[in-house]
Amino acid sequence: MQRRVRHTTNGSTTALPLRVRNDEYPRKTRTAARRKLSKRAVIITMIILSILTLVGLIIVWESVMSFFGSSSPPGDSMQNDAAHNSRHLDKSHFYEQRPLDQFFELKYALEHSKLVLLYFAASWCPMSTPISNALDEAFGKDDVLLTNNGQRKTLSIVYVSSDKTLEQYKEYTRKRQWLPIPFDSPEKNQLKRHFATCAHRELEELQFDRKHEIPTGIVIDSRSQGIITTSGADDVEEMGAEALEHWLKMQGWASQMANSIS
Repeated sequence: MQRRVRHTTNGSTTALPLRVRNDEYPRKTRTAARRKLSKRAVIITMIILSILTLVGLIIVWESVMSFFGSSSPPGDSMQNDAAHNSRHLDKSHFYEQRPLDQFFELKYALEHSKLVLLYFAASWCPMSTPISNALDEAFGKDDVLLTNNGQRKTLSIVYVSSDKTLEQYKEYTRKRQWLPIPFDSPEKNQLKRHFATCAHRELEELQFDRKHEIPTGIVIDSRSQGIITTSGADDVEEMGAEALEHWLKMQGWASQMANSIS
């Protein structure tokens, strides 16, 4: 590069300093910044790729172990054996866990019918009337309901009353093939507490967190005393007599699940 010179009037020359472009230093600064950003981006990318690779390896490992029947490391074998034995213990005592044995008033129904429908309702409740009529229509004519003659039947209807008076209670159950809990029995309110089901007007007296209002039909498997469904009232209203077959199928599924515990 040639140096710039200036000619004077006496014929001599004077060297001038080289001209520097105004954007030369900012350009160098920007280039250095880009290099730093590029290095940082490479580092971040490598970290992300490492994390993704690790996660992928964990997923593959769990899939392989699950395929071969074990999702836990070898060190947990003793804990797995204990859980396995516990499940066998639960199976052996499955039908010994009978939560309704405490209720004497349910004993006859549980021993003489395959299914027990606990019917929580009241004669004064307008919502109970169509359900009660549906029960009469579905099961009142056929020989499926358990009565007091001691013959074992497929279904029993146990009426858990919220009636205000004994007269209302008697009138509501007089012509029906139900097995009502006695009006003055303390087990009536105990059952309401046990299943958290009652009329709204009873909440202040009973003092519990209600899960179901009346009318409610809770279908019980007599053998295990487990709940098959809490939608028995709706089932009868929608399916009529076919609700019984529906409950029996659900009972079969529940039994299969219980027998498959291992």
